[in-house]
Amino acid sequence: MSRFQRVVLCGAVLTVGLAVQAALERLNQTERPELLHPLATVPRELGAWTGSDQPVDPEILERAQTTEYLNRVYESRKYPGLKLHLWVNYSRVGNNLRHTPEICLPSGGWTKIESQTRVLPIDAGGASPVRITRLGYSRGELVEHVGFWYYIFGEGKLENYVRHLPITSRSSHGRTTRGSSMTVEVFYPGDQDLEGEALREFARELIGAMEPILPIRRAAYHVP
Repeated sequence: MSRFQRVVLCGAVLTVGLAVQAALERLNQTERPELLHPLATVPRELGAWTGSDQPVDPEILERAQTTEYLNRVYESRKYPGLKLHLWVNYSRVGNNLRHTPEICLPSGGWTKIESQTRVLPIDAGGASPVRITRLGYSRGELVEHVGFWYYIFGEGKLENYVRHLPITSRSSHGRTTRGSSMTVEVFYPGDQDLEGEALREFARELIGAMEPILPIRRAAYHVP
């Protein structure tokens, strides 16, 4: 085969490859559903929990790459002194998945406490329980607990399946999406609610209250 023929063949292979890639991207395109109602419509009263909205520094909002957010502190008469700080970040382009606890907290000097990681199934009356992860982080003498889970809206069946595979669950594919997404984080002091009972109760109320605002076509995940 002459040099010219090899160049032509390589060019043809490259052209075919680019065409196949473009076709696959078109097939894998997913919609970016909007929330059915604003996050602000999540009730301040969730069962025995009462919440108050908190201001957020504009610089933090810019870094969080949020389209819409909810920043509240909830308290309950059942758990005196316990305050749950709720941060919900909806992103129409899925950029909020770059800001999970296991990415952001270590960059702020926090160290993960592996022994305090728990996966909690939350039965909020849906077709199946929503699993959330309770994590523990320390910085000096401070210990923080974080309840975390997230949704991807418009997630195709193939992407949903691939995202669960061990080889991709912590890869860049597992942290990005062509659909819209929403992360939910609940922060509270690490010396309180050691068994996660209050977190379970709060998450159950919150998941039920968010049902009317979430697009029907969605998948729920809990691995940070």
